[in-house]
Amino acid sequence: MIADLFSTLPPLERHFVLRILWSCPRTRLSAGEGRRSDDFPAAGLLVVESGTVAVVCGPRLGRRIVVAVAASGGVLAVPVGDQRLIALQDAAVLAVAADARRCLLGLPAAAEAIVEALLAALREREESLAQFASVAHVERVRRKLLQLARVHGSPADGGVQVELPLTHALLAEMVGSARETVTGAVKALEQEGFLVREDGRYRLMLAPVVSASAAPESV
Repeated sequence: MIADLFSTLPPLERHFVLRILWSCPRTRLSAGEGRRSDDFPAAGLLVVESGTVAVVCGPRLGRRIVVAVAASGGVLAVPVGDQRLIALQDAAVLAVAADARRCLLGLPAAAEAIVEALLAALREREESLAQFASVAHVERVRRKLLQLARVHGSPADGGVQVELPLTHALLAEMVGSARETVTGAVKALEQEGFLVREDGRYRLMLAPVVSASAAPESV
């Protein structure tokens, strides 16, 4: 939830921060709907109030690339250039304009929470981009699923379930591969016992690895 972003703040300060955020323009997106930078003309910062969104680049060379995913409470910079903000499920996004941003950054604890959230988003984006260096498509998919499970996962039946509506097409956009290639990689990982698919969700059967995988090198 968006309140979790500021959960460490004193109650009075947290209440003030949430009032500032809830006064910001709210954009609601249905699953699959997108927005460009022009749709957030006065904002430089986006806070995901509910749902899950992705930042998508392209298409370049005929293929879209997902470079970031953020759930409720996530903080993102406004998309630029050919980037778009796409809702992976019904979502609401708050556009934080300059005045509201100055108010938030004027509160030391709130400023620290926002900076930490932005740094976390930057680390996730850098990890996503680093995965393109892997030549083996199966390993690209494995690393991406581990990353998603770490950030968007919950314990389930001896493993970790990725709480995102993943399709082979979406995974392909996340790892820079063709959908058919990802379908083959997912099948190989299923046969390996790495993952189980149920009701449109992926459950990874390597919970200890996911919890310890702070960096791609530990995979």
